[in-house]
Amino acid sequence: MLEARSSLGPLPTTGRDGADGARRLRLGEIRSWQLAQLGAFPGTSVRLAAAVRAAAGLDLPESTVEATRRGADLAFRVAADQFWILTPDTARLSDLAAAVHPDVGSVTTLSASRTRILVEGAAARDVLGRLVAIDLDTNAFPIGHHAQTGMHHVGGLLFRAGAERYEFFALRSFAASTWELLADAALPFGYDIFNEARMSS
Repeated sequence: MLEARSSLGPLPTTGRDGADGARRLRLGEIRSWQLAQLGAFPGTSVRLAAAVRAAAGLDLPESTVEATRRGADLAFRVAADQFWILTPDTARLSDLAAAVHPDVGSVTTLSASRTRILVEGAAARDVLGRLVAIDLDTNAFPIGHHAQTGMHHVGGLLFRAGAERYEFFALRSFAASTWELLADAALPFGYDIFNEARMSS
């Protein structure tokens, strides 16, 4: 399967030193993942959850802020009857589409419409705190939680993947401007570039 060209274009090969010469962040794009949005029709949420469990072994979350996980697969509740399934398995979305009966709900592939941007490091919370209107304190936004928020009027989904690791799912058409915003905000702290393609070659 051919992989879509990055909406960020070629990433810089080097980062930037911060004001004190240090680099307290890693910025980059995470590739090699698949994303689908599942929607339950009225009165079918239990059947949708059963279909997802059978196809992927993954429980759909009841919480709108806490993701569920099975292995490398993640599920987010993004609305009352809508969910995102994130997986590195290219066959997983086909399995889900086959498992969800048309009378139960819909499965829509979003992989090509989103860009997954990594913000990681000791200064990640400080940088993001300047850009999003949510409380990123560990007690308010712990590991495994997500929020739909915006950066400079561009909506996206922010996921806290680790103690110092955040992932922002930006609309593909606004990914380049979101990247520029993050890189500018990261300048005082310094950053290295995470380049998955370089690391895997």
